[in-house]
Amino acid sequence: MFHKFYSSWSPLAKVVFNLATAAVVGFLFFVLLKKNYYVFALYEEGVYLLTSFIANSVKIFLNIIGHQCLTFGKIISDTDGVSLILDRGCVGRNVLLVFSAFIIATPTEVKRKIIYTIAGLGVIIILNIIRIILLMLVGQYYPDYFHFTHEYLFKYTLYAGVFLLWVFWVRKFRFSSSSFSRQEKEHC
Repeated sequence: MFHKFYSSWSPLAKVVFNLATAAVVGFLFFVLLKKNYYVFALYEEGVYLLTSFIANSVKIFLNIIGHQCLTFGKIISDTDGVSLILDRGCVGRNVLLVFSAFIIATPTEVKRKIIYTIAGLGVIIILNIIRIILLMLVGQYYPDYFHFTHEYLFKYTLYAGVFLLWVFWVRKFRFSSSSFSRQEKEHC
């Protein structure tokens, strides 16, 4: 019954409904389920694994180009005295969640959503690794510009990259789904 009602909605109404549903589910997860020890432990382990992956990727790349780096948990440090602490915001946790929510909210085939979400998350993580590598290099060679590049330039460049991924998704897949009826496609 709901499917018939839902299928008569406009694409914009479907996106708004899906985003609202994702927001409610996210709220329930972070407020209610996160209080559960096992869910909290799984969440924390996921954040730790992402942080370790990003820190070690940065270390490996910087070592390849001749900058000797070490990692200590979420700290990346080079022999020239530049150190970064990868806090939760630095690993792009919120950016990854928002990107996933926007893709999931788009009314299209589930298979496409899964594939593009995984691919997009991979691209965002790679962009974030590049951002942190550049921050390490700016910290070493241009320390006076570190604050500006960290707080503004690289952060908003990452957001722009995520926005371009979303625009590509909407343009490429929005109206090619079997979830739209022929009538909806003709009105678009």
